[in-house]
Amino acid sequence: MTSVGASPPPSVAALPARAAGGRLRPYRTPAALAMGPGVAAYLLFSIVPAMGTFLVSLTNYSGIPGMPVEFVGLSNFANMIGNASSGFGVSLETTFVFALAVTVVQNVAALGLAVLLRNRFPFVGLLRSLIFLPAALGVTINGILWLLIFSPSQGPAAGLLGMFHRTSAFFGSPSLALPLVIFVQIWANVGFTSLVYLASMDNIPHEIFEAAQMDGASRWALFRHVTYPLISSAATVNILLAAVGSMNVYDIIYVLTDGTNNTSTLGIYMFNTSFEGSGDLGLGAAVSVMMFLFTLIVALPLQWLLRRREVSV
Repeated sequence: MTSVGASPPPSVAALPARAAGGRLRPYRTPAALAMGPGVAAYLLFSIVPAMGTFLVSLTNYSGIPGMPVEFVGLSNFANMIGNASSGFGVSLETTFVFALAVTVVQNVAALGLAVLLRNRFPFVGLLRSLIFLPAALGVTINGILWLLIFSPSQGPAAGLLGMFHRTSAFFGSPSLALPLVIFVQIWANVGFTSLVYLASMDNIPHEIFEAAQMDGASRWALFRHVTYPLISSAATVNILLAAVGSMNVYDIIYVLTDGTNNTSTLGIYMFNTSFEGSGDLGLGAAVSVMMFLFTLIVALPLQWLLRRREVSV
């Protein structure tokens, strides 16, 4: 008889199967069957296009129907690097300036926002939602919004400068265009970055902070020796995302300046080479391959360095 309150015995079907030696044999889906769809999708949408891009970079393919396609080997790479007037060197320098500024400022600002929004005050939940709004608006809307704000004729920024009897072309200025594009890139992504930091902070056990406070740790000491080391994995993700994303960005620059006024990064240089004017898809593919190599050269050592500094709870 089963006593009152006791759990009923499990059914035979619910028990795991036993091997010949009496050991439990867990039910497993074959690994190849489980991984197959994901591997197939990765090969189809990542590896195959990447190989196709490399093959196109070895030709003079223009994308114009009826034009002959010839194998040119590494001529596209040689012309791109050796021709000073191609704009590759300037675009490479601009890319590294853009990526460094975006990565550093975006992560510092996001970390400050995360620390601020971790406190409890009225409407903190609303503010957490609003800081993500720029990421949800999309590139085109963000670009048009800031083009209107920085319109040299009737934008709010021009009106503010007019109060001090000053004028500026903003995105049309060779000296201001790149800093403004960097600002817009950071503004569009800082909310997402801060939410990643915030989620990581919320996972830190409160007992660790209580123990540090009992030992007399100040707020700065808590952040430096407790909070930041324990969110180092989130910092790795955010820094890599910002660095890789900014080294390959072209869309927001295309909307704001189309690469003019010293804002031509490798991404916009590749886009304009491939699709602007007569177009040269072979050369554009070569620029894309170089972008991949430079991103790899930056991302792999950066990942190794950041992973070494990670701390687990």
